[in-house]
Amino acid sequence: MATNNSKGKVLMIYTGGTIGMLPKEKGNSLSPLVPANWEKLKKFAPVLEEIPLDTELHEMDLIDSSDMHPDYWVDIARVIRDNYEKFDGFVILHGTDTMTYTATALSFLLENLDKPVIVTGSQLSIGTPRSDALQNLVTSLTLAAPKSFNLPLIPEVCICFNNVILRGNRARKVSSSGYSGFDTPNYPSLGKAGEHIDINTKVIRKPSTKGFFINESLEKNVMLFDIFPGISPEILNSVFSIDGLKGVVFRTYGAGNAPTNEDFLKEIEKAVNKKNLALVNITQCNQGMVEMGLYDASATLSKLGVISGVDMTPEAALVKMMFLLGLGYDIETVKDQMQKDLRGEQSVDVFNFVYENGKADKLYKAPAKQLPAGFDKERIVSTNIRIDEAALPKEVKQAEIELAVFMNYPSADENTDTSISQCLGVLKGTYNEEPVNLILGCTERFRQVVTPGRPIQITIVAKNEHAVRWDGAFISVYTSVE
Repeated sequence: MATNNSKGKVLMIYTGGTIGMLPKEKGNSLSPLVPANWEKLKKFAPVLEEIPLDTELHEMDLIDSSDMHPDYWVDIARVIRDNYEKFDGFVILHGTDTMTYTATALSFLLENLDKPVIVTGSQLSIGTPRSDALQNLVTSLTLAAPKSFNLPLIPEVCICFNNVILRGNRARKVSSSGYSGFDTPNYPSLGKAGEHIDINTKVIRKPSTKGFFINESLEKNVMLFDIFPGISPEILNSVFSIDGLKGVVFRTYGAGNAPTNEDFLKEIEKAVNKKNLALVNITQCNQGMVEMGLYDASATLSKLGVISGVDMTPEAALVKMMFLLGLGYDIETVKDQMQKDLRGEQSVDVFNFVYENGKADKLYKAPAKQLPAGFDKERIVSTNIRIDEAALPKEVKQAEIELAVFMNYPSADENTDTSISQCLGVLKGTYNEEPVNLILGCTERFRQVVTPGRPIQITIVAKNEHAVRWDGAFISVYTSVE
């Protein structure tokens, strides 16, 4: 590895964790492991003296990472803030159990980051002969001072573990004991370290050109839990009734599916509408994303006000909610921001437009909706229009339901249009006295006709002889993130 003549400066922030664990009773290898101070550990790492870096240590209150908590995350952020101008980068020594939570939290707390913050640790203590600690630590220190080693800058909060560099808010702990303890199932690694360190510059976020500062408020009254077969409405009611609760991250099945029984859905509806909670839907699967509205089991959740967490990790969804609520946003703003990529934590931005009706006749013109600021139609991944519970009058026993979907741009005068309506497609279904759910995939057509910066209006025209009724039209627009 080539180096240049400048000697980089790195602040090493030591929090405890397995990397610094030694037996509580000296000389007794069977004694429980506890965090040791760095003075006792540095004798196991003489190689650190050979690295051409100016490395300083900041030792915090040493804890097992299972005792990590939001206030500690803010303390770490403050240490970085107070030393930001003095160092080229930062390395945080941390236990593995909550490493992904801390890396995710720091990605949100550190605003306008333009320096590396590398979180690392080990599966075996630095004092153990077969420890992975030194390799992880040396590589992390190298990444934290990229100019000194002629490496590309990674201006992100990363996890460096077993010679793989990962985006912190995408990472998950995948093994409790294997040296390859972490992975980013829904995102490529940022780099790998073998004989040479190879950085994947195509997937790294750009450094901020704005002034660095930290956010210091996190809302702790949130929770994360899994949906499971047979979950009772009473359990949901108990969860939603927790005093002071502000938001819940659900881990649901597959692409975002949950039970559809009436009692379950009533509890969801009460949580959203009566208790004003932010409910975010993420998948229990390690790979893939939530696609609200793809199946009936998730379409109902969308109509009730549950929002998509796309492909965020459980850690990212939970900490992001803490962060947004901590900023003091109202629930509607939190919901909006939860569906947008803020720190590279999710692959797509999601914009949902729900048109509730229920009394449609031959023609239904939905209220106009303003597209979000910065909307880029070239980055649309998919557009789907869904109409639930389409039905014909009771006297009609069997028929084809056919609905044409148009999009236009309303003017300030609600009674006139400023452009000719563009047809997005036709929804068709066979009616046999039972309501019909219809989905129209219109990605390419939507991309062609949508104009950023203008409100859109959806008009649905029934081509049937009889009037058609439905519960609502649900439009979901997914835009990829560069």
